[in-house]
Amino acid sequence: MNAPLRPLPARRPYLTGAEVAFGVAMACTSGLAIIAHTFAGISLRFSAGAIVLPSAVILTGIILLVRDRRGRFHEFAWLLRIGAAWGLVSTVGYDAIRPVLVAALQSDFDPYKAMGIFGQLATGRPAGDSIATAVGWTYHFWNGISFGMMFALLRPRGGMIPGLVWAMILQALMMAVYPAFLEARLTDPGFLVSGIIGHGLWGLLLGWGVARAASRRFAS
Repeated sequence: MNAPLRPLPARRPYLTGAEVAFGVAMACTSGLAIIAHTFAGISLRFSAGAIVLPSAVILTGIILLVRDRRGRFHEFAWLLRIGAAWGLVSTVGYDAIRPVLVAALQSDFDPYKAMGIFGQLATGRPAGDSIATAVGWTYHFWNGISFGMMFALLRPRGGMIPGLVWAMILQALMMAVYPAFLEARLTDPGFLVSGIIGHGLWGLLLGWGVARAASRRFAS
């Protein structure tokens, strides 16, 4: 049985507001690109290549290049890495539970429809194209990873309740964007219930994982 998480002391990573703002600004670009496409008509193909991809390269470079160094910037890279890792794990859980919920509700909503649309819009290739499909799933997983990074920067101590709150904020944004983006109905229980429960699981896993990593690092 896993040992309970140790309570954290007051100490937290020494990050300035500017550093947190920089990390959040870099990590939020994939989500903002979807919002900009839906409400402002800005091409996702343009924003994915000109904004989202460079931001992802910068964040990945920070994680890889600063991994073995010390000091405040090392803490910044560590939070990015933990947020990315648990964001990915949580996204896998999110993807696993949604089709089960849709099937249980006997809904015809496709829980993976967004990935195909991401790929089409980001590449300009037709639906079902292998490259578009790969890009769409990559974009989806990057969303989960980058939202995990944002959570870790904003809440370095983690926590399941803060993770759940963060997930419900993202769910609210999805409910605002996806009806137009996916032509989905808010009255469709497959879309609504799978989103709420799926994001709830995502947030709980993310919050627990970040808290566990922080407990081990900062309470030692």
